[in-house]
Amino acid sequence: MRGARLVALGLVAALGAVGATSAPAAAAPPLVGAQWVTDVTASGARLHAEINPEGLATSYRFEYITAAAYEENLAASPPRDGFAGAALAPASGTVAIGGGSEAVAVVQSLAGHLVAATEYRYRVRAQSSGGTSLGPPRLLGSQESGVSFALPDSRAWELVSPSEKSGGAVGAPGALFGGGDFQAAVAGSSFAYSSASAFAEPASAPPVSEYLAGRTGGGWQNANLSLPIRAGAYGDRPDGSPYRLFAEDLSAAVLAGGDPCGAEAGCAEPVAPPSGSGGVSGWPELYLRENGTGSYKALFGAADLAHTAVAAASFEASLVGATPDLSHLVIATCAKLTASAVEVLADPGECDPEAQNLYEWSAGSGLTALNLLPGETTSTPGAAIAASVGAISAYGSRVYFSGSDGALYVRDGAQTKLLPETTGGGAAFQAASTDGALAFFTKAGHLYRYSASSQASIDLTPAGGVVGVLGVSGSGAYAYYQDAAGLWQWHEGSTSEIAPGAGVAAESNYPPETGTARVSAGGEVLAFLSAQALADYDSTGHTEAYVWGPPPGGGDARLLCASCRPTGERPEGEAALAGTPPNGSSPLPYRPRALSADGRRLLFESSDVLSTFDTNSATDVYQWEAQGEGSCQRPAGCIALISSGREPEGASFLDASADGGDAYFLTAASLVGSDPGSIDVYDARAGGGLPEAARPIECVGDACQALPSEPEDPNPLTLLRGPENPSVNFAGKKPHKHHGKKHRPRHRHKGGKK
Repeated sequence: MRGARLVALGLVAALGAVGATSAPAAAAPPLVGAQWVTDVTASGARLHAEINPEGLATSYRFEYITAAAYEENLAASPPRDGFAGAALAPASGTVAIGGGSEAVAVVQSLAGHLVAATEYRYRVRAQSSGGTSLGPPRLLGSQESGVSFALPDSRAWELVSPSEKSGGAVGAPGALFGGGDFQAAVAGSSFAYSSASAFAEPASAPPVSEYLAGRTGGGWQNANLSLPIRAGAYGDRPDGSPYRLFAEDLSAAVLAGGDPCGAEAGCAEPVAPPSGSGGVSGWPELYLRENGTGSYKALFGAADLAHTAVAAASFEASLVGATPDLSHLVIATCAKLTASAVEVLADPGECDPEAQNLYEWSAGSGLTALNLLPGETTSTPGAAIAASVGAISAYGSRVYFSGSDGALYVRDGAQTKLLPETTGGGAAFQAASTDGALAFFTKAGHLYRYSASSQASIDLTPAGGVVGVLGVSGSGAYAYYQDAAGLWQWHEGSTSEIAPGAGVAAESNYPPETGTARVSAGGEVLAFLSAQALADYDSTGHTEAYVWGPPPGGGDARLLCASCRPTGERPEGEAALAGTPPNGSSPLPYRPRALSADGRRLLFESSDVLSTFDTNSATDVYQWEAQGEGSCQRPAGCIALISSGREPEGASFLDASADGGDAYFLTAASLVGSDPGSIDVYDARAGGGLPEAARPIECVGDACQALPSEPEDPNPLTLLRGPENPSVNFAGKKPHKHHGKKHRPRHRHKGGKK
């Protein structure tokens, strides 16, 4: 009986399950898909959407309202629907689209209904007997009417590089034997740049020459900073620009002196180092150049080199970190340069390149070995700077490095401290506060914050899953990271979600050493790249630049698209932010200032058309600035061209001053009358403009021939001067055949091809 009852109960349960599945499903409301806008003018636009009726008779209409009214609705007390009081399209009522089960494309025209240069929000409302569905709010910006091209913020283009470049051109970051050094002074009015051409009264012509331009009342003056050394001193495989880094005000620079023997076999008479530098003849050196006086200071001298058994021909040293003013420098070499350093020899006269030592140099103390482990009095080779950017404090008192054991350490004054949780390897340094008192590192998907004073590490992400750190503030109070759930802001113990979802931040944004993301000086603003549709835009998988931060006057932080079309139309190109450019085989220990210190200006590149004046179908340089900055009054901020938008080869962003008032870019366009052609550095300077210089004398005859194209793979040896042609023979003898050939570097020119 018990078994029969169980069978009966089972049949009842089965019949109940069948009845449950066969009951009619609840009617579903329409499904709203994509929304987008096209054909935006000063007075109208076309609104599009895709709606699936889900099998029920459905009708729709669009709602649109000015952004100002939308924000007022949301800020009301109590908050109202942002579209309260919105205009309707069509105004006559809803439009029926039937009751199918497939998406239907709908469109409505707003011709004649928009006010010029005004920002709106719109959405579609679809309804059926199953309910009402609303599309997400989207942005629409009407065009300006009757305007001519003008740079934002009363900017004016100023030619930074000289108009006369001896037939050459300015190089591009990363294109000069894998490098180049391009830096703006923190306060503007000065810029350092690289070129394969030697001009501006060069003292020598290395494969990559370095220039320093300064602004005067009459224009920009350029100086060639190339070290006067033997031709070929950087060999047949130079490592980017000899200049490795400039001080933030460009008053000083660190450069590699190259091989004093050049390419000569034997080198019986090596070139003497610069007078008064303290360098040792015959040894490759690193120098600190004082640009005001033109004097050089060798970073290691005879007393330092007396410690090493490495031969001069095998000696190598590189700059891996520095304070902003270059008063403290971090040098990596496997050689023994102090009494407390340990040198590992691989062969006689050569040290093991895997057994690197780190040294800190300062003008007052000279060289000091850094990689002494806790309690040790001699160095442990195999160390590396923790990051090329951010691992040394502003005044050089703290330096973070990784040991040969894979752990992270900080040299704090004369003491070395181990960062807890980093033993056993697997930890990755991310960034540190400006004073070095706080450091951030990741391990096994967790983000930690280390305090040098307490020597303790705190796990900021107990759940783990961290895949990348975008940056931290100078005080260490803010940190931004991406995990499997979304993009987050951490601020002194509290966490705020910026956007949900894995992969919100493109991988190019991190780590802070080389990533494209930027954090404002105070930490409240983050600029980053994303290929996901965020904010009020349908970016359709294109990479765009976004800004997260509080609105003008304070309030809750919000997410804005800085590189999306101001009209709200779908993109046709990609946005890019500058990362840390390489200078040869290693990252430059400097990142261009793409985001202003206050976070209210962002300079970026875009291959999309973000302005009606952008007509070249190429990459151009743009500026986004927040509402209230300059003349911008749009709630989502204002986007404007910085480059011309007309040059067929486009333009490249180089760097900016801390406030973004000086925005430097590279272009082949002639933007001022004194520019006769070639590739030049320009400054789009806020409140700028200079007296127009006289245009160079027009070419005549053969002098008007175009510059030849730059070779795909130039050889540095082509930059060397070969033997002169033989003199004319008047004795009736057959002239001697000359097989030597003079070479010069070739460059792109206006109207030419690369």
